[in-house]
Amino acid sequence: MLRKVVHAIVLSVGCIVGLAACNAANVAPNESNLPSDEPKLSISETCDLLDEEAVQHNIKQERALADMALMAKNSEPMIGFLETTIVIFQQIADQTGDSNMRAALLTQVNDYQMLRDAYASYSVDDPALVEELQKVRGQLDVDAMPYIQSQCPGSIVDPDGDGQ
Repeated sequence: MLRKVVHAIVLSVGCIVGLAACNAANVAPNESNLPSDEPKLSISETCDLLDEEAVQHNIKQERALADMALMAKNSEPMIGFLETTIVIFQQIADQTGDSNMRAALLTQVNDYQMLRDAYASYSVDDPALVEELQKVRGQLDVDAMPYIQSQCPGSIVDPDGDGQ
């Protein structure tokens, strides 16, 4: 019995260390090369799930509040918005069956992580934040979101429905 408890503690510590290392490296802990028995989502189902999650988490409202808070020199709502978006995109990337959509979603996760880290590292009224955001914007992938939008016309990621 004691051996099982010690083994469980060792596994728990390993999991915590692994999650911390993944988080510090901005690598999603759920990424795995192991095949999954779970059925994967089609593009249409992926887009539907994006919309469902966005509605469930009030993404439009959260983003609007985050933008207003930035104008009031408060970055916490923006950090929260980015963290929520990271979780949603990561979760959906793990479920989609389309490799291009998965790659685009994971690229967006990386982009959102860079933005979150920039906002978390500086005060909104610190001039260094502007410099850091400009640096980050130069590193953002310019193709991922347009790809997602083209695959999900009319969804929350492309509300005009033109796929552009």
